[in-house]
Amino acid sequence: MRKSITVLFVSVFAFGYSLQNNYPLGTSEAEFTKKNKMFIEVAEKSSQRTVYKKTLPGNSYLYYYFVDEKLVRIDEGQLQPNVVIERVNGTY
Repeated sequence: MRKSITVLFVSVFAFGYSLQNNYPLGTSEAEFTKKNKMFIEVAEKSSQRTVYKKTLPGNSYLYYYFVDEKLVRIDEGQLQPNVVIERVNGTY
């Protein structure tokens, strides 16, 4: 019984660790896909970039952006609004 609990704990820990972001910018696309085959899917593929989506616990996602087969950006897929406020005739 004690042995099975230990095995279960180690398995859960290893699975949770594998879902974390352990890839620095500059990681090759081949290395990333090799280590994450089971956890990723292609979200976008174009001549400029490839984007992979990784599902995390809690129904959240991480997006990995590759340009020239190198990791250049990681985010949660939320766009940051570009707000421009212009002053016209002394009012906003």
